[in-house]
Amino acid sequence: MNQRTRRLSMLIAASGTVIEWFDFSLFFYLATSLSATYYPNSENSTLLVLAIAAVGFVFRPLGAVVFGHIGDTRGRTVALIASAGLMAVSMAGIALTPGYATIGAWGGIIVLLFRALAGFSVGAEYTGIMVYLTETARPNRRGLAASWAAANSEVGALLAVGSAALVTRIFGTEALHDWAWRLPFVLGAFFAAGMIPLRKYMAESPAVTTSADSSVARPDGGAQVASRSAAGFVARVSQAGHPASADADGAAASTPLMYTFREQKMAVLVSFLISTVGSASYFLTITYIPTYVESMNTDSMTALRLGIVAAVAAIVVTPFVGLAADVFGRRRAFIATLLALLALAVPGYAMLSSGSAWVLGVAAALLAAPAAAWSAIAASSVPEQFPAHGRFSGMAIGYNLAAVLFGGLTPAVVSMLTSATGNLLAPAYYAIAVSVCAGVPALWLMREKISVRA
Repeated sequence: MNQRTRRLSMLIAASGTVIEWFDFSLFFYLATSLSATYYPNSENSTLLVLAIAAVGFVFRPLGAVVFGHIGDTRGRTVALIASAGLMAVSMAGIALTPGYATIGAWGGIIVLLFRALAGFSVGAEYTGIMVYLTETARPNRRGLAASWAAANSEVGALLAVGSAALVTRIFGTEALHDWAWRLPFVLGAFFAAGMIPLRKYMAESPAVTTSADSSVARPDGGAQVASRSAAGFVARVSQAGHPASADADGAAASTPLMYTFREQKMAVLVSFLISTVGSASYFLTITYIPTYVESMNTDSMTALRLGIVAAVAAIVVTPFVGLAADVFGRRRAFIATLLALLALAVPGYAMLSSGSAWVLGVAAALLAAPAAAWSAIAASSVPEQFPAHGRFSGMAIGYNLAAVLFGGLTPAVVSMLTSATGNLLAPAYYAIAVSVCAGVPALWLMREKISVRA
């Protein structure tokens, strides 16, 4: 792969996370509008919409199994192209689903099904892109390159909140809750569909380029061919700068997912723990902020502006932290970020109770920056925990299990905690608890696979 092709492929790959997080962030940002459309007679309508959003995450592990296997056996780009197509269908379907006034409770049920499809479709989207960028980048810049995926997820969140804010400004809050919320979903469907032809121009990852003899039929049986193919796979990965700890014969004897669960249990656990902190902090300090602030009787436009502030802060921080992870090492960067998460959670959420727009903006930025920093480091450190054979599958499982339990469910959980306790700092305490319980063991168990530059 020449330099120009490599850079173009990495650019196309990194842009994919924009669509994934546009979709999932948009659903949270427009929770109030969706609740008015599909659950107008329910006292807990917003909580129902947050629960539907969480259902999308429940289906991510299933998508991770399917697309992870495709990515490990047929190539990273094949899995990413299929994922983009299903994302387009799910967003278009939500945009076109009639509300309660037209078809009653069926509208909410149909939206639930499309959220399930959305979750399935992105089961290996973000992880697949991180794997691709890590495998394609130069060894001493994998942290910076993989942080593109994290940065572009913030771009997706920014576009989501920006499109919602623009629609609100043009048509007004009443129209937004009535029908105009559908427009950003239509835009997202076009974005996702546009990724399909672009991804066809991506060169396959060097780690999975098929050797010339792997597809040649031999009269002495396929097992020997499979073993040579797996051995060639591991050798190519090692030559590409990604050390392969897997035994070739063991890798050839099972599917990537089976091999990962049998031989890479610790890597899956570390992936889960790192992703737990990333998922919880992202959804608490970036995605959930507009809904949290609006629940305190703040107008929709102000709440959406805070979402924009949080997304911009995250975008600015991410590449610098990715570069720092290359220069100082993954573990050191993680430790500094974990301390920042713990130190800023309580004061940040306390500031969100202020009536000052300036204070609210500072709070949103302070909460978003360390959350984005953690995701930036995770983008390269998590793929590095795995050998190439099974990397897509193993990382997708670890990441998406964390996304289900501590990502999609987090807004609904903290909303219930806040209502039950009456304590507006409940989200901050939840963030601290998750960060300590998952972050500390993750830093203890993880393997530092990139040499710290002098």
